[in-house]
Amino acid sequence: MPAAWARASMDELTAARARGYDRWFDTSWGAHAWAVERAAVDDALSDPAGLTVVEVGCGTGRLVHHLAGRGAGVIGVDLSAGMLAVAADRAAGRLLRADARRLPLPDGIADAAVTIATLEFTDPAAVLAELARITRPGGRIVVLTLNPTSPWGLLDKPTHRAPFSSGTYLTPGELRRLGRRHGRATVQGRLFTAAHPWFLHHFEPLAALPGRIVPRLGAVQVLIVDRPR
Repeated sequence: MPAAWARASMDELTAARARGYDRWFDTSWGAHAWAVERAAVDDALSDPAGLTVVEVGCGTGRLVHHLAGRGAGVIGVDLSAGMLAVAADRAAGRLLRADARRLPLPDGIADAAVTIATLEFTDPAAVLAELARITRPGGRIVVLTLNPTSPWGLLDKPTHRAPFSSGTYLTPGELRRLGRRHGRATVQGRLFTAAHPWFLHHFEPLAALPGRIVPRLGAVQVLIVDRPR
C-alpha cells in the first residue's frame, strides 16, 4: 500500500499525494490486486451497459473509468479533494465530494452501488444504509472489504501500519448480517495470494482453488446484496 495514504487521512490528501497513491496500482502487486478487485466487480455487474452505477470511495477514478468503458453511467463519490482531482483527469463521469455516510443523492438513483475498502474506515452500518437508500428496488449493492486474517494479512501484516492499523474489520458473518438488513446477501472471497516471496501472485489461479472451498482465506471479501423489488 502506498506510503502517501499512510501519511495523511483520505480527506486531507493533496493531489500530489493522491497521484503517489495512484502509482501504487502500477506496481507488480498493486496491478495484481487491482485486477482481482476489478474482476470481482465485473462478475457482480456482468452487464453494466446502460445502468447508473454509483461508486462510493472512488479514489482516483480507476473503477469509474473502467465501468464507464463498459457502458455504464457512473457517479463517483469520494471525501478527498485530492483523489477527485486525479480522478477528474481519468474518469468520464460525474464526480462528487461527499461523506459516504451522507450521500447527496436522491433515493433509488442507482441501478447498482459499489464501494471498495470503505467500510473498514467509517461506520459500516451507516454506509450500507446509504448504499441501500440510493439503490433502486431490484438493484444490486457490491461491497469489497479487506480481510487481515487472510494469507495476505498474516504474511504482510498490514494492521501493523497505517492506514490499516486504524481500520475496524468485519468477519464474513458480520458482513453478511449487515447486508441482510437490505436484501438477499452473499459473501465471497477473492485475492488469495500475498505480496510475499512465498505467495507470488502468478499462483493466484492455483491459490483460488482452495479459496472457493474456504472463501474466508481471501484478502478481499465481496458482499453482494440484491435489493428487494
